[in-house]
Amino acid sequence: MYSTFIFAFWGLLLAIGVSDAQRHRIPNKMVLLLLIITICHIFLYGIEQWMDHLLGGLLAFIVSLLFYWKRAMAAGDVKLLFVVGLWLGMDKLAGASACIILAGGVIGCFYLVQFLALSGISWQHNIKSYYYQRVSFKFQHQTRLVIPFAPAVVIGLASYNYFY
Repeated sequence: MYSTFIFAFWGLLLAIGVSDAQRHRIPNKMVLLLLIITICHIFLYGIEQWMDHLLGGLLAFIVSLLFYWKRAMAAGDVKLLFVVGLWLGMDKLAGASACIILAGGVIGCFYLVQFLALSGISWQHNIKSYYYQRVSFKFQHQTRLVIPFAPAVVIGLASYNYFY
């Protein structure tokens, strides 16, 4: 029974990562199902540490909500990180967050290189337009670089579970 929750959690998390990579959307139904699996897992196997899990979820939610308010993260990512923080608990959250951030940086570099390669514009022009966009509020770039964060959550969480 224990492994059923683990497989369901990882299978659904993988589906969420693929959905975000393909469509840049995290379906609310999938996050809700992941939340139900997480709550059932906590109540069946970790009820004595429920406060640790709740604090982990709340801390992940508050930090990611700050990023959402700064427009550095989407709302689906905030909900997903709440559930992941709830699953991990406070004691595992710091290590897993470091792995998720590292995976996000690597994935972000790949998306940036792909974006620059497909834009057909030189690196110098892209850098100049980036600085001009930051200085002038009137300038709007034609295309936006969108980097899905759910794949970074999946890869970072998997690497954390593998290495620690």
